[in-house]
Amino acid sequence: MSCLRPLHSALLCLLLASLDGSLVADESFRHDSRRWSQTASAQLHTDLAKVEPASALVTGKREKGKWKAIPFATADFTGTALSIYSATNPPTVRLALPERGPHAIYLGLATTSGGFNIGGNGLKAKLSDEPVFKRLANHLALLESRRGVIEECYLAAADLQGQTLEIAPLPGQPATLCYVKTVPLTETELAEANAPSPNRTAIATFDGHSWIWPFRPTTAEQLAEEFRGFEGSDVGKWWFQVLGADLVSYPSEVGNYPGEGTVDFPNGTYAAYTRTLETLFKTGVNPLQVAREEAKRQGAEFHVILRPGGWVGSMPYEETFNSRFYYEHPEWRCFDKDGTPTFYLSYAVPEVRAQLLAIFRETLAFQPEGVGFTFNRGMPLMLWEDAFCERFAAMHEADAKEVPDDDPRIHATRAAVMTDFLLEVRALLDETAAAQGRTEPYKISLGTFAKEEDNRRWGLDLESWIQRGLVDDLAVAWFAYHTSFEKAPGQIDLDYYRRITEGTKTKAYPMMIAWKTGKPKEFCAKAAAYLAGGAPGIALWDPQVHKGWPEGSPGNLFDVISRLGHQEDLARWAKDGVPRPLSIPLTRLDENYFSRWFPNTGF
Repeated sequence: MSCLRPLHSALLCLLLASLDGSLVADESFRHDSRRWSQTASAQLHTDLAKVEPASALVTGKREKGKWKAIPFATADFTGTALSIYSATNPPTVRLALPERGPHAIYLGLATTSGGFNIGGNGLKAKLSDEPVFKRLANHLALLESRRGVIEECYLAAADLQGQTLEIAPLPGQPATLCYVKTVPLTETELAEANAPSPNRTAIATFDGHSWIWPFRPTTAEQLAEEFRGFEGSDVGKWWFQVLGADLVSYPSEVGNYPGEGTVDFPNGTYAAYTRTLETLFKTGVNPLQVAREEAKRQGAEFHVILRPGGWVGSMPYEETFNSRFYYEHPEWRCFDKDGTPTFYLSYAVPEVRAQLLAIFRETLAFQPEGVGFTFNRGMPLMLWEDAFCERFAAMHEADAKEVPDDDPRIHATRAAVMTDFLLEVRALLDETAAAQGRTEPYKISLGTFAKEEDNRRWGLDLESWIQRGLVDDLAVAWFAYHTSFEKAPGQIDLDYYRRITEGTKTKAYPMMIAWKTGKPKEFCAKAAAYLAGGAPGIALWDPQVHKGWPEGSPGNLFDVISRLGHQEDLARWAKDGVPRPLSIPLTRLDENYFSRWFPNTGF
């Protein structure tokens, strides 16, 4: 069995064919290996038992902490794969790459069966001269009779000069790696593969939570894995949410980190999150700084975003989301008309606004391009507490508790409070910019509601803020509790946003959700329609490079969302279907010789 073999023409025919007829004819994604002029000269490394150190491998019975070497076969080639389960936790292994010159590097990952259907899977890899691993996964379904399939995953394009390939587990994920492919590139193709996108019009949000707990990073390099793959994409702006209001994922002298001081968590997920942050802090790693520096390296705008309603949680999260400031000041909570306290703090209280200004002041030390709020997380910002009622009485000479909830004066009072706050934020940004000697002013970005009535109800006086130059970018979220989202999900009033932004510097981006996409054609159709309707770009809520389509369609979601600035591509995919990744059916994986007589029917 050869470790290094050419890619034969018969295999090429197989790779170019669709497994189920859904592949778009003559089209592939930007980094698909079939695109390159010398793809027929590609080399396959199929004997992965040659990785080092040999002590990290086992044959026969599986062992904790070791990759199992197992035989595999397709119609055109055979080899020895590396296999692990989700809790195997093996060390990093290295594969020597003898090739020299410009090449694209791919990993052939097999589907991981759950016995009866597909299970999640993935690993991470990098060249030895790269500081950060890239996360990769197979997102194909099992074929008829539960046949496994290899999905080819793009890693990088580089000038190979003796580097090794490093392969490591992805925490909590099983994986079976069948081969490594290297495709020779011309210098022009190498430049093309690594070129930045000309359409960096998309915004991506990062939630401050999901990049920590599943992966339990202990170093800055491991934290930066979250962002590897965004380079070259259409994402030009990062809205990095530090997690809550003054609950933050960095060492803070103003707020506190979630779970600080907690010893009994509701489950292991939240315990892992808190303990991981503590480990990072003890070693001097600041997650916010890591994210900011990675955005700068990729040439993306970086905005520090707060979730204005993210103070505390109710049981079982009362000690997981546990703003110290909130618990120290019960008198500053939002209170309903009948005096019932809520789990929110009131923005009508100057000290509450000052706390968030202090968070921003702290984060501005890293000189992001801007700051802001995702107001869809969440309302209310004020209710009928004393501070609000006093402001209402001063403005309207009436009792706020004696008028209907939807009285326009209630809305106007909320707007007045929030306008004060936006002016305070603007003043802080301008003062800080001057002290830092910045030539570019800091920006303000806001996640807002789908309809005018929702913005007005909760005090977001967008039209006034835009005319006063207080807002730079808006990302319009149709998913927000206590708004019309609950009655008409998914509907964004783009005419309203066009009207209030026309002729101004402010841009309004419709927001889509990476973990709630619908079918690929539906997703592409909606994004293409937004762009055709004049949207400056798409805002995407919490994408991750290694994720698949949440509703189960085959392939990698990021292949599409990395092209959210390419309207023609999206429109074509909406009509014809999204390209399939290069996929190869297995004929054997370990002792399973795939046939119509599939196993696991006797239990």
